[in-house]
Amino acid sequence: MKSFGMKISPRGLIQSTFPRLQSTAVQVSSSAPVIEIPMKKERGPTDILRALERTISRDPTAPKYKYHDDPYLIPYSNHQKRTFALAQESGRKTAMWIRAEHADLFQHRVADPVIEAFLPKTVYTDKDKVSEQLLNDIIKSGQKSDAIAIYELLEEEVSDDTRQSLLELLCFYNSNEKFPGELLEEKWFKRSEKPQVWKHCLITDKIFETLKKKESTAAKAYNAMICGQAKFMKANAAWTLLEEAQKKGYPIALETYNILIGVISYLKDGTRERLAELTNIYRLMNNAFITPDSGTLTQSVKLAAAIPRHLSAVEICKDIFTEFKDAGVEPSLSSYYYALTIFYKKAEGNSAPSALLREIITELEGRGEIKMIDSMDTFFFTLAMEIAATYLEDPYVADRIHKLLLSNDNYKLIGDGFSESVYYRFYLQVHVKNNTLDEFMKFYYDPLVPHLYTPEPNIMREILQAVGANDPEIGTPLLPRLWTHLVQFNYLERKDLVSKALHLMTGHCVPPKDSPIHQMYADAAWAVWNFVMTQRSKSIQRISWTGPILGDVAILCLRADEYDKWTKIINFMYSDQNSIVGPPSSDQINELFNACLLGGHVQSALDLTHYCSDIGFEDVPSMALKIYRNFSLANHQMNRLKGLVDLEVFEKISEDSQ
Repeated sequence: MKSFGMKISPRGLIQSTFPRLQSTAVQVSSSAPVIEIPMKKERGPTDILRALERTISRDPTAPKYKYHDDPYLIPYSNHQKRTFALAQESGRKTAMWIRAEHADLFQHRVADPVIEAFLPKTVYTDKDKVSEQLLNDIIKSGQKSDAIAIYELLEEEVSDDTRQSLLELLCFYNSNEKFPGELLEEKWFKRSEKPQVWKHCLITDKIFETLKKKESTAAKAYNAMICGQAKFMKANAAWTLLEEAQKKGYPIALETYNILIGVISYLKDGTRERLAELTNIYRLMNNAFITPDSGTLTQSVKLAAAIPRHLSAVEICKDIFTEFKDAGVEPSLSSYYYALTIFYKKAEGNSAPSALLREIITELEGRGEIKMIDSMDTFFFTLAMEIAATYLEDPYVADRIHKLLLSNDNYKLIGDGFSESVYYRFYLQVHVKNNTLDEFMKFYYDPLVPHLYTPEPNIMREILQAVGANDPEIGTPLLPRLWTHLVQFNYLERKDLVSKALHLMTGHCVPPKDSPIHQMYADAAWAVWNFVMTQRSKSIQRISWTGPILGDVAILCLRADEYDKWTKIINFMYSDQNSIVGPPSSDQINELFNACLLGGHVQSALDLTHYCSDIGFEDVPSMALKIYRNFSLANHQMNRLKGLVDLEVFEKISEDSQ
């Protein structure tokens, strides 16, 4: 790619360490691949269902399979989706707990062949009932606690190969347990990961001490221990073991070098010191005739991304990609992820946008199906869409990214639920800003919302702004549906969204006088009234009214001829004005006051005038004159009106009456 092809430094720190690696890579790549046809195809529990699903197109009006397809049970907001899915999974976890606590009640085996996953978990306490073969099976299944229990029963009867397998298992998981494969929703909705820290384990240390004393097993033992400690951020101890293994002449594996590159930034502070250590590892690999792979490239670019100075990071990133390209190493998505971080996220504000993302998408489009190699691969698509939306502001690039994600089986690289939500946030953001409103709703909003994606408040705010920027003929039919989504997404507490939507209804998107949309608007406004008043009655989270919102609610009810509702609001404005933040606009007050005059609602007119007098509204004298001239006032009403205006006004009233 052009962005990686330009060499900044003719005497780079890296280029001199790769001559043998490049020749080795050529030899490896020249060998023809061996095709092996398996005797049996292993299938997962849902593989056939997925194959059938691909024969039909997705229905955007249907919820995800995990939810019940029932209008009363379909979740719409992000909170509801998470709660519904985790509640269902909670029931599954409860069933698993009951099965574990009362294993004696679940010993029936009606399936033939027996389905091991349905049976209670076996507790290993009897040495006569365990064997080394069972230990190997447990290690392969990743059950760390059971493997330790069986090993402690056998211990002296275990071969070195099995000990090595157990050591690798313990180093891989350390203090963690393998995440249950049945609990997919918990993993999908998990919002944060706890920092991984190496915890001391007597069994791990004992096995390592046993294996490192034997020449036949020492090398593998050192590699496993180094990888485990580096993975769980015990970098200094991992580096000490590396030096110890090198002194003893034990070979270091490629995977070990890769993970050590990833922790250099935790050991060295300065840029020059980090690059020197990276170059040293390259030299060790070169001397051992070890060919680098995509993992080496990813960890190297990750190290470059940790360099504070942007220009230095870009220069080093270009050097690294150039060398690895010459060595025949194909970058993974995680390699591109760190490169994008360097070129865009770390870039200075005045620098021109790079063309790197477009080049990466072009290269990936030529690959077809993308294989997942590193756990960081799942962060690529979210970052790429963020760059397309915020740095490039290019909807065409965003469409290319989305098409790539939906092709083949690439959607598995979207990551978890949070990453998926962030991805679609940027996808809609770039299109709502760069497409006409009707095109945006038809081709982007409707296929995704609300079942696949629930827009965040800032996206709904941008959509409402787009409605205000377009002709009323386009926005007016859309506004009731957008309001329905605001209610479904539980955004009525968002004053800015409610205020913006109501203001569009009263100002920009006003339908014809006899349009049924007026009633839809009134229902929307009254939903706000009921929501706020319900919150106030609960006294749990009191939501203060603002004058403009209250004025819009009253006007929308007025235009739909909902007399009881808009007069009730006027009475509330007068009697409970201390709970209202800010006054309504003069246009709102005038429209309500004129409606009182035309409809002959003297009590509402007096209440509104009294409220305006209390808030210091300038037109109170004019309002008082209009009330006097348009209504026959009773004595108590006249006395009330006199208390609202200055004596000069009523002198003028008296002159007019004479």
